[in-house]
Amino acid sequence: MRERLLRSWARITASHPWRVIIGVLIVTVLAAISASQLRMDMRWSDLLPMNDPKAREFDEIITEYKSASTFLVVIRGEEQQMKQFADAIAQDILHLKQYFSRVDYKLDKEFLSNHALMLAEKEDLETFADMFKDLSLIPLLTSINDNFEEEYVGDEEALSTKEKENEAVRTLDGFHSWLKAMDTFITDPGVANSTLADSAVERFLYGDPYFISQDKRVLLMHLKTTFTAMEVDKDIASTDSVQAILARRLPDFPKVKAGVAGIIPLQKDEMEHITRDMKFSSVLALVLVMVLFMLTFRIWSTPILAGLNLMISLVIAAGGLGLALGRLNMMTSMFAVILIGLGIDYAIHIISVYGERRTIDKDAATAMEETMVRSGPGIITAALTTAAAFFALAISVTQGIKEMGIVLGIGIICAMVTTMIMLPAILIAREKFMVRMTKKPLKQPHVEFKFLGHIGSVIALRPLIFLIAAILITAFFLYQAINIKFDYNMLNLEPEGLETVALQDTIIEAFDLSPDFAMVTTASIDESYEISEKLKQMPLISMVENIADYVPPQRLQEERITEVKKIRRIVGSTGSHTMISYRNISQLTDQLERLDINIYELSQMAFIGGQDKVDAKAKSIIGDPEMPDARSFIIDLVDKIKQHPESAIRQLNRFQKYYEPNLRRRIYKMANPSPITLNDLPQHVKSQYVNERGDKYLVTIYPKEQVYNYEALTRLDKQLEAVSPKITGTPPIFLHLIRLIGRDGLIATLLTVVIVILLLWVDFRSLRFALLGVTPLITGGIWMLGIMKTFGLKLDMLNVMAIPMIVGIGIDDGVHVLHRYIFEGLKKTPVVLRSTGKAVLLTSLTTMAGFGSLMTASYRGWASFGALLVTGVGACFVTTILFIPSIIGLLTSKKLNNENGD
Repeated sequence: MRERLLRSWARITASHPWRVIIGVLIVTVLAAISASQLRMDMRWSDLLPMNDPKAREFDEIITEYKSASTFLVVIRGEEQQMKQFADAIAQDILHLKQYFSRVDYKLDKEFLSNHALMLAEKEDLETFADMFKDLSLIPLLTSINDNFEEEYVGDEEALSTKEKENEAVRTLDGFHSWLKAMDTFITDPGVANSTLADSAVERFLYGDPYFISQDKRVLLMHLKTTFTAMEVDKDIASTDSVQAILARRLPDFPKVKAGVAGIIPLQKDEMEHITRDMKFSSVLALVLVMVLFMLTFRIWSTPILAGLNLMISLVIAAGGLGLALGRLNMMTSMFAVILIGLGIDYAIHIISVYGERRTIDKDAATAMEETMVRSGPGIITAALTTAAAFFALAISVTQGIKEMGIVLGIGIICAMVTTMIMLPAILIAREKFMVRMTKKPLKQPHVEFKFLGHIGSVIALRPLIFLIAAILITAFFLYQAINIKFDYNMLNLEPEGLETVALQDTIIEAFDLSPDFAMVTTASIDESYEISEKLKQMPLISMVENIADYVPPQRLQEERITEVKKIRRIVGSTGSHTMISYRNISQLTDQLERLDINIYELSQMAFIGGQDKVDAKAKSIIGDPEMPDARSFIIDLVDKIKQHPESAIRQLNRFQKYYEPNLRRRIYKMANPSPITLNDLPQHVKSQYVNERGDKYLVTIYPKEQVYNYEALTRLDKQLEAVSPKITGTPPIFLHLIRLIGRDGLIATLLTVVIVILLLWVDFRSLRFALLGVTPLITGGIWMLGIMKTFGLKLDMLNVMAIPMIVGIGIDDGVHVLHRYIFEGLKKTPVVLRSTGKAVLLTSLTTMAGFGSLMTASYRGWASFGALLVTGVGACFVTTILFIPSIIGLLTSKKLNNENGD
């Protein structure tokens, strides 16, 4: 039946080649229209199951909260120039109204100035009430020291969480600014004025208003977008616009460097690199395939026509994908490169056999009939088994693997059908055209790979030796494959030297938090608060942002109102002021020296506890004891007061006159006892935490450090899961995806092997031949992983997909060789390898050239993916040549011996 259909089609193409070609071209135009509707979705979450809770939560958050689509500007350099640079570019960025609604790089003092004390813990409010009884300099310093000793010195829990560490750094920064203002009033009275005193009050109450690192070397700007990260066009356009602003402004600030980071710039970089890589790899793959074609067949026109057939099959495949899926994800975006490597195989088999037959048969029609009969069954079986292997991936719950299987399955079927229909017509039309032009019969070049025939002869003579050698090599590579490692660092998939990735490390080092954050939504403010409090106790969590930071639960506000009213009452009274004089100047210096000791104690405690940022900030005030020339700023200030007490008393009273009423007024305003409601929040703050419907509240969780190694990622995931299984975001999604791909990849691989065996059993009508067909496939897979381990390569998130894929790709070699054995006879090993072996070698080389083009990709994930597939295809070819002829040689020699014995 199959042979009759193939012969019939060969006669039709020989009689009406141009009609066939025109019909295929019409289908191609329609497919191109469908392909133009394909969209690119490049997020990792798109690879998870569509109904996966983490993926669904992630998509809902990205859709409902634009703040979840991070866009950061990272500025490095000298402190004052960084701040001036940030002020300058903030205005420029705000002019990009189509992309950005707000630029946050300073503390929102307006809200805090009205409600700060209602946000403080009840215990802290009791301390503040004592501290603010007398705001004169000496009583205030005394209260600060009392509070300092109560809160920090000797208390091992004082720095137990990242939040407490950050608060300690802010407190020290405020002290430092306050002391600097005192020093300026004493040493440079001419520039000391009320403005300086006001600035000292602000820093004392709020710390540095800029989002700047403790060492003042890195400043962070959060850009609030008007769109979400799912809008790829705006990802690219907005990032380009900000980068243009940076490039224009940076020359005016020679001590500053700046770049962009966050989800949006990273997706832009990924999209550009992947798109560029796919275009270049596709062209390179096509060129390499054509060159191999020309070198092998010693003719230029046929390979070009085969390339045309391949391009048409790609367009038709893309059109089918447009109808079936409508999108390409991060994994399926390189389907064209894979199909170039695989789809050309069918053309090679047809052209190779047609070249042989054209030197034997009297006319093109007869040659094409014989070609289709000899090569057609192998092509159909190979394509169906490969497509079935890919479609088997569709059982996966992981969307990435599922869509990969569907895309490649559709692509292989389209490539096979297009080649079987179109290529015979192209070859016949070419020959008719050439005959008409030259008026001579066309002489078809025919090239034989005689060395493969020689290899076949040697294997046929000593099959056992070759089989033993193949088994020993396989055993070695199996040992290696068992010990192969997995690279869990997602950032190692990105292009090398990518600034958006490098700046993530800068952020982690400067702020002790990773920009790859986790997220979860809650149904109430109380739930947000409870989840956040649990998360803050987790060792790997740096910071948690939630609505309760601005609107505490009602019960907490009710507990705080009494203390807040008390503070307002205290600072509202205009009690007596303690002026500095000769009588009490020693009290002032005593308190400053006491403060120096307290900060030293805090530094020691932070050093022992590993809180480096606290230790460094403390040492910037009191000096580093290990540095022989280090000086304490506080002790220097005390010395200046003692050296010139008269002028110091005068200037410090002047400082007190300026700051005291301002400090009193600000504290009074901050001690607003009115309960805070959502309506009191600025809109930009509210939109960051509350969705438009007002029924969900976002909690954002920042890890302390880079989490992309398996141990850290697993520990973080366990801590997040212990709080809420709903928590999503880049780290948990990545680990979840790795686990799903590992599980689904194993299931898909096993299922694919079973399906291939069943299909081969049906095709060959022999279980023995079916098992023989998958032998080089299984051993080739072992060789692939073993070679990777031997050369120090690792599996990763993307190249692990090559394992189930190689089942579909690697089966072709065995299928074609076995079909030729069936046609020629089991004792014809030299003939089979010389003829079909040539086609199998060439298809392996072209497939390797196609996949090898991926190794030029700047996106390292694709480069590793290409390297693994090149290794796998090459391994499957070698194992096919070693195992199948050796096993068949042993079987035939035993049969011959049995017959002779009989």
